[in-house]
Amino acid sequence: MRLYVVRHGEAEAQRTTDEARALTVAGRDGVRQLWRQLVAEGIRPATLISSPYVRARQTAEEIAGECGLTPGAPCELLVPDGHPQRVFEWLLARDDQGPLVLVSHMPLVAHLVGLLSEGPGARLPMGVGAVAALEVEVPAIAGARLLWLRAPGDLFQH
Repeated sequence: MRLYVVRHGEAEAQRTTDEARALTVAGRDGVRQLWRQLVAEGIRPATLISSPYVRARQTAEEIAGECGLTPGAPCELLVPDGHPQRVFEWLLARDDQGPLVLVSHMPLVAHLVGLLSEGPGARLPMGVGAVAALEVEVPAIAGARLLWLRAPGDLFQH
């Protein structure tokens, strides 16, 4: 199974609650531009699920617009302090028929990618809007291979 783990785009500073923080204009643009490039390269996700936090849902909406998808219902497991092991178990129980995109937050994304590709305690820090592509070869901890990691700023370094 192909899995894309995404950290939400650039968000505004906290004003009320962490859950209510929205994407900035630059955050929306960065996510949209990166996913436009990924789609042009042949990335075709089938399912898109995000954290219930505003910035993650908005990131999912931008990805959905580029991929022609409708985001699924937000998942409470994908909050910043979510438990990677619980997300792993949830993934095992799913019956997705195609590439899956999960939109979440630090530190969960770092721990989840680390757990899937390296094992317990490993982590892969990710910048805002970054996408980690994993090929889940064996449905087990450390059973995935990290294919690549891209971020919105990568588009301007070529």
